Amino acid sequence: MKKGFTIVEISILAVILIIVGCLLIPFSINDTKQASRVLEWRALQDRLTHAFSAAGAYGAKSNKELEEYIMKSISDSDYKRIQPYKIKYMNGSAASGIGDFTSVYEIGTDNVIGFKWEEVSKDEKSGIMFYDINGKEAPNRWGKDVFGMNIYKDKIEPLCSRKSHEEIKADCAKGGTGCCCSYYYLVGGNF
Repeated sequence: MKKGFTIVEISILAVILIIVGCLLIPFSINDTKQASRVLEWRALQDRLTHAFSAAGAYGAKSNKELEEYIMKSISDSDYKRIQPYKIKYMNGSAASGIGDFTSVYEIGTDNVIGFKWEEVSKDEKSGIMFYDINGKEAPNRWGKDVFGMNIYKDKIEPLCSRKSHEEIKADCAKGGTGCCCSYYYLVGGNF
């Protein structure tokens, strides 16, 4: 009657466990990084909303003044204008249209913020703002480390906040643009 395991059986089990561990570790690390980015976006979204309200009370008279007030409100660091800055959609394709920001700034060493302004009537959107949580460091993709807000004359809202839950969830999936993740993560969506 055999008792215990042989060295060969133990070795085979150890190799299998090592292989499974090596396969799971990258997913765990990526999930941890994404969870950290989402938490930072949630906290930042509150600061951006407050900064925008304060800029209105302060009386920012132009888009440039609004940009400066928001940047100073969310960071103690200096900022400098940078161009060009390329953002991709979550699915890897080039972010055309929404990726064409006219004012892009590096804040400190680890954040990038951009603004795109439009001439509009009173109740329409007047611009879009993006915020890259980890700055120039990859992946620079919507829904991964880049999130955005629609700017209206009297308020700001996360991108896609006026779309249905199904549309937002589909856009925040692997094959989507990722722009709607800006709102999806704020309402409890999973990455």
